[in-house]
Amino acid sequence: MTESSGAATVSKRARAKWMRPLVQVAFTLVALLGANLLYANLATRSIVLSGVPGELLYTATFAGFTDEWDLYAGQQSSAIVDERLQISVASPQTAGWSAAVHEFADFDMSLSAIAVDGPIDNAFGIVFGMRNVDEGDCRLPAVVLCGLSQWLPLVGAALGQVFDPLGGTNYYAFLISSDGYYALRQIRDGEQTILSAWIPTDHIRTGLQAQNVIRVVAQGTEIRFYVNGELMTLCLSDATGATSTYAAGECIGGSMRDNYQSDLPVSGRLGAIAEATQSGGGGVTVQFDDIIVVSPGYPTIEDAKA
Repeated sequence: MTESSGAATVSKRARAKWMRPLVQVAFTLVALLGANLLYANLATRSIVLSGVPGELLYTATFAGFTDEWDLYAGQQSSAIVDERLQISVASPQTAGWSAAVHEFADFDMSLSAIAVDGPIDNAFGIVFGMRNVDEGDCRLPAVVLCGLSQWLPLVGAALGQVFDPLGGTNYYAFLISSDGYYALRQIRDGEQTILSAWIPTDHIRTGLQAQNVIRVVAQGTEIRFYVNGELMTLCLSDATGATSTYAAGECIGGSMRDNYQSDLPVSGRLGAIAEATQSGGGGVTVQFDDIIVVSPGYPTIEDAKA
């Protein structure tokens, strides 16, 4: 072998050694792109569940099938603990949530909720009618993250849970607190409306470790709300889109009604939500269980199961 041929052989070996990691990186990128394209395709396909009155549509006890719910770590975490869905919120004025993968049209949903840690000035309950904002506004803290989110939807979903778990989502939330209040709010295109202000009630079991059963019934454009089997009346503003005000036992600028009428039939994902209020502070931890969804048409969930 000549000196020149030996040098060529060494050069080929060096080039092969240098090319190997590039091939591995390229293969990984192709795999990621394929996975994200598949995710984006599947994400656009939603199964909307509905049925005849009283038909069982969905149930979750969190002893299994945890892949059907949003679970994530961080300042607002959602995890399965002791076969319950546990949502923790570390900072004031923030919320954490978890929703099932399915969408529901008309529905009658109930769940049991127990606040296990944090202040009693908290907020937790049912989130419903969840839909992603169509315009795709990015709420991540850096432009590069927004670009990454658009290019790789799977990565973007994880970033969204870390930095802004409810950003870019339209939804309703029916909330109660461990000090005996309930409220209804709506988020639409990033703007919050207090549809019914915080109202005190004796029907909520107060304090930490107290179990409350929360129920939302939506049929067409009519939505009703229950706590421990009792229908909750709402303080609804007379002006469309205006914030509700309740003070000194009176609904200011509005009237008390036993249901809320939405402008369109409510449909979307259903789930649980927990919030840390500005006045109460962070450290809120709430556990949820016994989630049941039936098609509406019966006075109570128990009648539907009978």
